Amino acid sequence: MKRLSVFIICTLFAMANIFAQSAKSDLEKAQKSGKSIYLVVTDKAAKGADALEKIANDANKKSKNTAVIKLDRDDKANADLVSKYRLAGAPLPLVLVVASNGVVSGSIDYANATTEKLISFLPSKTQADVLLGFENGKAALIVCGKKNAKDKEAIETECKNAMTSLGNKATQVFVDVDSKDEANFLALIKPDLTKTTVLVFNGKGQYTGTLEATAKSKDLVASVNKKMGGGCCPGGKSSSSGCGK
Repeated sequence: MKRLSVFIICTLFAMANIFAQSAKSDLEKAQKSGKSIYLVVTDKAAKGADALEKIANDANKKSKNTAVIKLDRDDKANADLVSKYRLAGAPLPLVLVVASNGVVSGSIDYANATTEKLISFLPSKTQADVLLGFENGKAALIVCGKKNAKDKEAIETECKNAMTSLGNKATQVFVDVDSKDEANFLALIKPDLTKTTVLVFNGKGQYTGTLEATAKSKDLVASVNKKMGGGCCPGGKSSSSGCGK
């Protein structure tokens, strides 16, 4: 009887480890496959968790290349994820929208959550790259314009020169204003859609200015280094605010 009890305890412990590891492994598996994730965060005291999970599942059905994963904050096996996403004191339940590169592009609580809002938080690869740069203290030079614009190549060259001057502590990306994949990002940063421009953000995620396609590298560097007041927005957008202009 004693041996049977020990066997049962060991079996239950092993099963607990398997289930605990599944949330983390599911997250890693989804990210490796290039999926953005609706991460539903709950605990035993969370009210409305089931309803919020349904909203996340509805958003998932209407989204491409996404997954829904549930995270129990009370589970000690999730301690690393709770720390990584700074969830220890967060009011629950909530949903984090996590890009495939691991950055959070949006978050929302149950009281404010809708399917449409969750979908609007989904980042393009370009946006995710910029947000990851912010997490690492890198500025952003976001060239916005049409893919075949004649002035695109020249300003991208100036951006590369600016990055060299900044010690490569910046992320340079191009956003095609005609791309449907960039719709959420364009709605957030609101560039002039009629011409090629460069939107500049410092390493804290603060918007510092928009420059014309004729700008030189020294102008871009000056904009990155401009002294700014107010808050910053390195983690994307939440239910009430965004890292935009």
